[in-house]
Amino acid sequence: TLPTPTKNSITSLQNAIEQEKAAGVVFEMDRGWPNRRILRAILQFLGHRRILFYWPQERMIEVVDSHRLRHYIKLFAISSAFLILRGGVLPQVVGSENPDAMALNNLRASSKDDCSLIVSTYFEQLIRHAHPIPLTGAIRAGGAGWHIAGTGVYLRTDYWGNIRSGGSYGHTCYVAQKLANRTDTLICLMANQFDLLDDFGLRQIVVGFPGAVGTERDMLAANHHYYIWLKTAMEALRPAYIYERFVPGNVVACRLSQELGIPYICEFNGSEVAMARSFSNRPFEFENLFLMSEQTAFQQATIVTVVSDAVKHQVISRGIAADKILVNPNGAEPADYYPASPEEKRSLKETFGWTDDHVVIGFVGTFGAWHGIEILTKSLRQVCEQIPEARFLLIGDGNLHGMVAEEVEKHHLGDRVILTGSKPQKEAARLLRTCDIYVSPHHRNMANERFFGSPTKLFEYMALAGAVVGTRLEQIGEVLSPSLSPADLTLPDLTITNQRSVLCSPGDAEEFTAALIGLCRRRDLHPVLGANARRAVLEHYSWDRHVDHILDFAVSHSQHLKAASVTPPTTTTAINDDFKMATQQQWDNDPCGSHYVERTEDRLAFFDEAARFRHGAYAPWMAETMEFNRHRGKKVLEIGAGMGTDLVRFAQGGAYVTDIDLSLGHLRLAEENFRLRGLRGHFMQGDAENLPFPDDSFDVVYSNGVLHHTPDTTRSIAEIFRVLRPGGKAIIMVYRENSIQYWRDIILWRGLIRGQLAQWSPGEIMSRSVEISHTGARPLVKVYTAAAIRDIFETTGFRDISICRRQLMSHEPPASLRRVPVTWLQRVMGWNLVVKAIKPRWV
Repeated sequence: TLPTPTKNSITSLQNAIEQEKAAGVVFEMDRGWPNRRILRAILQFLGHRRILFYWPQERMIEVVDSHRLRHYIKLFAISSAFLILRGGVLPQVVGSENPDAMALNNLRASSKDDCSLIVSTYFEQLIRHAHPIPLTGAIRAGGAGWHIAGTGVYLRTDYWGNIRSGGSYGHTCYVAQKLANRTDTLICLMANQFDLLDDFGLRQIVVGFPGAVGTERDMLAANHHYYIWLKTAMEALRPAYIYERFVPGNVVACRLSQELGIPYICEFNGSEVAMARSFSNRPFEFENLFLMSEQTAFQQATIVTVVSDAVKHQVISRGIAADKILVNPNGAEPADYYPASPEEKRSLKETFGWTDDHVVIGFVGTFGAWHGIEILTKSLRQVCEQIPEARFLLIGDGNLHGMVAEEVEKHHLGDRVILTGSKPQKEAARLLRTCDIYVSPHHRNMANERFFGSPTKLFEYMALAGAVVGTRLEQIGEVLSPSLSPADLTLPDLTITNQRSVLCSPGDAEEFTAALIGLCRRRDLHPVLGANARRAVLEHYSWDRHVDHILDFAVSHSQHLKAASVTPPTTTTAINDDFKMATQQQWDNDPCGSHYVERTEDRLAFFDEAARFRHGAYAPWMAETMEFNRHRGKKVLEIGAGMGTDLVRFAQGGAYVTDIDLSLGHLRLAEENFRLRGLRGHFMQGDAENLPFPDDSFDVVYSNGVLHHTPDTTRSIAEIFRVLRPGGKAIIMVYRENSIQYWRDIILWRGLIRGQLAQWSPGEIMSRSVEISHTGARPLVKVYTAAAIRDIFETTGFRDISICRRQLMSHEPPASLRRVPVTWLQRVMGWNLVVKAIKPRWV
């Protein structure tokens, strides 16, 4: 590490240079462009010395060559003119203030861009300062397991979801109850009253309502409200831990954990963003911000507890270490969910006008799209027709409740199917004891992800010791195994050993109906299946076991955190590696082009839609300019192929293709894209600055929008030259400095009008705005003039260099030029420089 040089004033700069015999000068920057005195010093007496600009807040240094100096002179002139027009003052940069002063609660009055900038800056600060706090000292082992001295806090801030029952409700109440049994004092800080917590004798405080509805802006603005309220409470309580059921968009627990040094256990039940993509026609408007809130929680948490392997893989894909994540399925409380005595069951059935002869099939839930309500609805009429004594008791309410009600009315099943509507948790548990058979017909995976649920109802059914019909969908099938199949129920000599359910194929209405009919006819199987299921809950899936697993894991991981905190620091990562890590984090989590595609279960349709957008609405010029169909029989290397959208076109054109990408996530998507199309290619993880190929390996090297993200673009181009065969061609796209996107959108609009140049370098502004990120990653982004990029290619040894300007969408030109075809305007204003260059045949 070099020592920090002595800081000099500009007035004494020439003397300092002569005395030190300096090879260059580092200018510390307090805004995004050099002032008049810096430029005068550079032009007057620095000669051929190296010039570097340093932004301390960003910890970023830029080498200023002759091309960049011309850029900064131009930026100085534009900024000076802007300041003259504005009276000499730049607007205050939005989002740069202390989070308390940022008026998060005024997001409703902000533009979408300002809202995004304010909140993303807030989240980025927390992500940068994340440091998980180990759960040590206050926790000790006792005869009955772990016990925590002092006060614990259970936190839940979803003020918009005033629920009274359901899986989420039960999960919160029972986990809080078991934590209270293991903590001197537990206080539940809740956004809404949970009556069951009062029934348990737990202390709960309802945190003041933020005075807003549940819009996305309100949910994000609630960070300000809850921070003010909870900071005072936490300072007074000084809790031994915060246990939070993570709430979309709210990161107050993370911030308080950082500021007050409180261990933070984050319970994450799956991404609401992923749910909206899969089951809603209205995905999140501020999807990026809500994903960033999740990332903030993951980074700060002591541990992350999730309900399934599928959720764990979601979290791992966001760059979180696997050893920090506990997979802990949901559970049931055997003392509250227990089988009815014959007398109680008879009495319950009589309340509905039924007798012991009737077989009651039960369901409880919120009638959501993932519950398999469509499958249940299809079975009603057939089961009622074939089993006269069958009755259905369906408890709950929700989006698809009306579908069931319509089916009941259509087929006149009102005396056979009872829809109770939503019931309080304890009452729903009592009503479920009416049933002989319980159903969990879940059948849907997410749009392009695995089903990640761990339905609480499943464990409650098992605890009730009835016969359960479920599906082989992820964890549901695992928990309900070993099992019978619907076909087994037709065997006259069927013997049950350790089976605990009947499992069907997800989404197979015929199998599901056959399972219900078979169990209605084999009432002798109900007690044995039920006893096996309840035993599994007692041994593995009670809420007591659930909380013990959390504390066991938290203690174990905290010991690891504590040991790591005293490990001598390793050598600091070079700045180039930091930039590459940010780039890798960006593309692993936000695949290039995925934000413009509707999520779908049909993976090939997903890739097709990405290609249609990229080569159609976005860049119809690309196929011709990039020569997708001109390299049949040639070996083509693409550097940074993303999801493989362009590389597929080269392969379909008859080229032999290879993909090298820094992002493993990109490589997996590209491989899948090729596999679904029956195409062949080679896929390697690697670095553009150190290509792992022999000299003279490829006929064409293609890279579209990648090399402006790598720290040493010159080295990357030299590597391209090395691996090209003599006579081979490079086709490279980089962002263009002299474009309308750069000078109007980035410099004028973001930098000057919105004031970001008052604090940040142009590179930082591009890093924050050009690429979409939910992880807090800010990949390096650079722009080039045609002269600058030509110099690099010529110096490397390329010849026959041509450069064209491309990429302008119809909404981007000024209004006065909208009548001019964008195919013409892009040749003047376009955002992309496309370089084509030949490696000489004699090198």
